[in-house]
Amino acid sequence: AGCVLRGRSLSQIGRALDHLDTLGPADAVDLTTLRRYPEAAQWLAVGRARGLPAYAEARILLRSERDRYGRRHWLVPAAARAWQRMREAAARDGVSLELVSSFRSYADQARIIGRKLRAGIDPLALYAVNAPPGFSEHHSGRAVDVATAGAPVLTESFELSAAYDWLCAHAGRFGFALSYPRNNALGFIYEPWHWCYQGD
Repeated sequence: AGCVLRGRSLSQIGRALDHLDTLGPADAVDLTTLRRYPEAAQWLAVGRARGLPAYAEARILLRSERDRYGRRHWLVPAAARAWQRMREAAARDGVSLELVSSFRSYADQARIIGRKLRAGIDPLALYAVNAPPGFSEHHSGRAVDVATAGAPVLTESFELSAAYDWLCAHAGRFGFALSYPRNNALGFIYEPWHWCYQGD
């Protein structure tokens, strides 16, 4: 496992390492970073109009496993450890849990949004699927998108899998909760694959 310390002074790093196991709420958009993008005002307007929680980018991340596509994933330390414990517990029960999305920076989210808008996706439909930059749980380094072996990723059919049943029964023991159930108040589509670490 590796560790990344993003944009911190030595004193800030020291304070962060003192609280490595503590996850406070990420309750503010990093406006300095977000304002580098010409679309920032639009993203902020969308997020605030929807009443979406805002998230700062995680600064300390541990490298997790690679996914089925060979992509490396990153989570904040407490979430990374909880994910590993949860995945191992599921495996002991004969259930496969795969990580297919984890930490995502503002830049990553901006690329996803931009690509879909250029492809002609209606913005209203788009923002029901992807949060605007600054408002994605993935910025926090605590959110995971989960798949299971042999099944397609990021589809509602995940709710029919043994992996989803196992998560519903056991994820809470490891500090994870389903973020976007059906008819959620934030207006996102139902995402049975998206779970977020809330702490032990």
